[in-house]
Amino acid sequence: MKEDFLHYVWQHRHYDFLNLKTIDGCDVNVVFPGYHNHDAGPDFQQAVVVIDDMRWVGSVEIHCRSSDWLRHNHQYDDKYKSVILHVVYEHDMDVSIGDKECVPTVELKGKIPLEMFTRYEKLMNVPDMLLCRHSLPMVEPIVIQNQLSSSLIDRMQRRQDGFKLALKSCQQDWNELIYRVMAVGFGCKKNGTAFELLSQSLPYRIVRAHLSSRLQVYALLFGQSGMLDVCDKDDYTEKLRYEYDYLRYKYRLSPIGLHQWNWLRLRPQNFPSLRIAQFAQLLYETGNLTVKQILHTSYMQLQQWLAVVPDAYWERHYQLGKFTEEHASGLGRSTADLLIINTVVPFRFYYADFFYDANMQEESLELLKQVGYENNKITRVFAGSAFPCKNAYDSQAQMELMEHYCERKQCLNCSIGEQIVRRSGDCENL
Repeated sequence: MKEDFLHYVWQHRHYDFLNLKTIDGCDVNVVFPGYHNHDAGPDFQQAVVVIDDMRWVGSVEIHCRSSDWLRHNHQYDDKYKSVILHVVYEHDMDVSIGDKECVPTVELKGKIPLEMFTRYEKLMNVPDMLLCRHSLPMVEPIVIQNQLSSSLIDRMQRRQDGFKLALKSCQQDWNELIYRVMAVGFGCKKNGTAFELLSQSLPYRIVRAHLSSRLQVYALLFGQSGMLDVCDKDDYTEKLRYEYDYLRYKYRLSPIGLHQWNWLRLRPQNFPSLRIAQFAQLLYETGNLTVKQILHTSYMQLQQWLAVVPDAYWERHYQLGKFTEEHASGLGRSTADLLIINTVVPFRFYYADFFYDANMQEESLELLKQVGYENNKITRVFAGSAFPCKNAYDSQAQMELMEHYCERKQCLNCSIGEQIVRRSGDCENL
């Protein structure tokens, strides 16, 4: 028996609540099971329980055995002084709080549907990352879709704290925030942090003052990256260095450390130097980064906006000063899609949330339905299952589902797993 299962049983009243009694034979009526507490302290708080006509309001603690109270050292923790009911699967000893009388205890053994526990155990022991794969036919499609929608919203909301902190550091300047957010997006996972440091070291107001000169935009970004200090010399890098030396003195700039950049296990088209060139070109072509360009453009317009090709130097270089064979240097469609998925959509969602615009929130998520389904190690797990795999709306939701439910085996907190476990046709009790 696992406590997680007992939490689920208690919260959803999947026990014989009509004949519930304490071990002393007192009648128990659960008016409200309490709010599930995921932090330190009793498992359920603000529960309302009537024991032999006496109404109690407080906490409920749940264990597999009564003796777990001592094993977990609750007798020394003041947080547990608010416990009004001890719910256990098996009662093996009386427990008390300090010098008070024994805590009223309810034993659930013999009061839980056996088939429900059997389904739960079977689900937990499936040798598959997607535990519910073979049980999905018994789940209604609307339940699957609702869970995916809920997971996607959770994914968007988890980004809120980061945006809030960034907006505060930008002194509520939304254009500065967009500039920083887009920079992180160009860095992707490997170099997102380095791009963030780069954008923080080079405020957008400085970049904006030089948007009429492509050379100066490139010089500012590459100079602040620290790459100009160590690259091999050629005519192009010398021009950048000359421009940057002047701008560095003018604005009293300090480059970030070269050690911030990650080059290992990256394909050349993902090298941070090429990504900086692409980002610089986007800033130059845009002319002035505004909220409108992020919030009020369609998927096709975003693709066109992000289809940037840096200057001709980058057709023969992946790094400053290192000549290569000719290659494509523009931002590819798949990379643009990733920027839309991981940067544009979360930013739109946050902006809509900030200004209490529910319609814009919905529209930001709808944009994901125009982007192709992502292909990665997580989404491949869902391939061939009953889960929809049509677009980025599905793939983003599935990634959240896998990371925060499936991998942690939190099936009882997922409406899909909950329905699989709850479907019981056996009256025998465990």
